[in-house]
Amino acid sequence: ILDVNSNRASPERSRWSRAKKPQLMWMIDQISTVLTSHPEYGQRKLKVVDIGGGKGLLSNLLAETFGEKIVDVNVVDISKSAINNGMMRAKRRGLGNIRYDAQDASTLDVAGVDVVVALHACGTLSDVALGHAVNQGAGFVICPCCFRSNPHLRVPMPASREKGIQLVTAEEWLDTTTGLYEPLKQLAEMQGDMNLSSKAMHTICGLRATAVDRLWRDKTSMVSTSIKSFPIGFSTRNLCLVGKFDSIQDRGGIS
Repeated sequence: ILDVNSNRASPERSRWSRAKKPQLMWMIDQISTVLTSHPEYGQRKLKVVDIGGGKGLLSNLLAETFGEKIVDVNVVDISKSAINNGMMRAKRRGLGNIRYDAQDASTLDVAGVDVVVALHACGTLSDVALGHAVNQGAGFVICPCCFRSNPHLRVPMPASREKGIQLVTAEEWLDTTTGLYEPLKQLAEMQGDMNLSSKAMHTICGLRATAVDRLWRDKTSMVSTSIKSFPIGFSTRNLCLVGKFDSIQDRGGIS
């Protein structure tokens, strides 16, 4: 069992142990399901990109868990200080299968990526991560948060008439309008009515899953998208979009 508390002096009953550590381990389980569903798992190294990976808490654990024979991990974040922090953590753990880049995720070159992951991808950053997965025919594990954040970001989407990528608004990506989407995001961020907020969050995730299904380009390697909830014991508001590989014949669609 890996010690994800390495280099931490916090007590066992700290917030890290109660909340963040279980989230990371749950995410690793979801990522493991997607990785092992890849048709070439175990035959070659799989390329994983972590969008908005910040300090690398998830990706360092991912690189360590699966090892150099299974995965190469690339962490991308706009914050240079977060990237530097993650690089130092990876160096201390002796990880040779992880790379850190400080850049805008919207224009990221993800050619050849096999799986896209993102933990607490704020607002439109979740759509950016899903857009990259769609364009590359990649599996994904995306945990969205802060639904009204990053409205300025543009989502990489397959061009409608030709092979290529165009950068579009979140509304275009989701095939909706600002008039409909903005109130939905406001409801998702409500603090006083968890039932209504939860329904809005599920609706947004449903729109995202539908966009993946509608725009998926690679007809030889398909995914089934599911919307999962974090165990309530350590997160009451987080959902996760999981795109697991399957064959066309076995495809289950959105669940």
